[in-house]
Amino acid sequence: MTTTKPNMLEFTKDISLAVANFYEYSMAQANLLEGIVGKETVFDVVVRNLPTNKIVGKFEFDGVKYEKLAKRNFLINCGIEQCLAYFLESKGNTQLRNYLENTQEIKDTKFLNWAENIRFQGDVYAMPEGTVFFAKEHQMRVHERFEEAQVFESLLLSTINPQTNVCTTANDIAQVVGWEKIIIQETSDIGAKTAKILLEGGSQRSTSPQSSLFNSRAARCGGFTLSSNIAHGMNYNEKVGGTHGHSYVMLHPTEYAAFKAQGKLFGKKVCFLLDTYNVHQALETALQVVEEEQLEHFAFRLDSGDLLAQSKWLHQEMKQRGYVRTCYDLVASDDLTAEKIATLEQGNADINKYLVGTYVVNPPKPVTAVFKLAAYLETNGTWNLRGKLSEDFTKATLPGIKQVYRVAGTDGYYKRDIIAFADEDITPYLQQGDKVRGLLVPMILQGELVYDCPSLDKISTYRTNELSKFKDIANYEVVISKKIVETQQEIMQQHGFKIE
Repeated sequence: MTTTKPNMLEFTKDISLAVANFYEYSMAQANLLEGIVGKETVFDVVVRNLPTNKIVGKFEFDGVKYEKLAKRNFLINCGIEQCLAYFLESKGNTQLRNYLENTQEIKDTKFLNWAENIRFQGDVYAMPEGTVFFAKEHQMRVHERFEEAQVFESLLLSTINPQTNVCTTANDIAQVVGWEKIIIQETSDIGAKTAKILLEGGSQRSTSPQSSLFNSRAARCGGFTLSSNIAHGMNYNEKVGGTHGHSYVMLHPTEYAAFKAQGKLFGKKVCFLLDTYNVHQALETALQVVEEEQLEHFAFRLDSGDLLAQSKWLHQEMKQRGYVRTCYDLVASDDLTAEKIATLEQGNADINKYLVGTYVVNPPKPVTAVFKLAAYLETNGTWNLRGKLSEDFTKATLPGIKQVYRVAGTDGYYKRDIIAFADEDITPYLQQGDKVRGLLVPMILQGELVYDCPSLDKISTYRTNELSKFKDIANYEVVISKKIVETQQEIMQQHGFKIE
């Protein structure tokens, strides 16, 4: 009997440019056939509207419980580093050519030669990761020939969108717990407590193995301290964290046997998972092991039920039994959200570590940035400005080669953002003493990297510092320059839209 070898569907740079919608290639072939190949273009990666995906509570309808969601006031840019790697390392090859020729049955030699030799040689401008941004502000601007730029669409969006979503969701949680500068250090003083920890543990809940790496990275950029994903740790040379699962306890003949083994193996680093069976009985068993093994420090984890009530009960029990608070840590998990964690923090649950998985790596609704043409160079050397139009104006995009300017007042706080043409005079939108910086910075020029990618800690620190400079981020002003508005209206009139 013959068998077919299973396919891991491994993502490698050899097939990275094949992670594309076929229209990204069919457009290139059409341009070659039409004889208009190689036009210099500018594309934007832009979120047209902020998503309604921030969990702020729950509600019940017809007996079914749902998450109560609110519209976001801002997003945090993430995923840029991987996109830069795509531009630098993704290239056409014989494997891609052979697929297009043999499976897709394309016999156009010019197109096949082009596909085999695709190489990005353009410019990339982007907001640094950790930058706070708002609707209609483009996260990235790509300058390249149309065909070479367009084949990156799926790669870019499938990387930036989910990482931006997870990073922003992680930030929700980091803001709730209020520890934004976390230094984890080993200490010889057993009684001393380390800083509170946010541990991302969503590998089992991620939509794919590749996404689990994106998620771990984005959560770290958004304020999490550690990941539980070993592959993430290997990629970034970071320690990872974790305890043990319910299956470990159930594998043993008794809960005592499981806890005893854990205590012997891990000593002061042991963490007893209390809710496999009965939390009250598990605490008794864990403390028996603590006494037998003479453990000076240990931890408990609560993973289901009323975490607030359980944590308060546990602290009271420990106090009554003569244990000082610094001799043990308390870890909480159980599909935590920013709203659930806020309840625990406000209720004085006194939790050292939060293990967050499902809802940080799977926000309820996606971020939906698009990759849209903003301009192309005519044969006479002038730029033809383009913008997507729609009867549903929320789907429209702004035309032209643009920059996003962030304006700070004399007090150092941000006052407004200005979306303007990159060569436009923005002084009419400024006041005396204002300080301005362009948010999009050059990262790749003529196909070569010119940007030093920061560490995850630096991205997270930058995010924290940026957020501290907004006085009222929910009502922050974003101004679209008069020239852009007029250009958009001209394009609308050209295509039969009435301007009121």
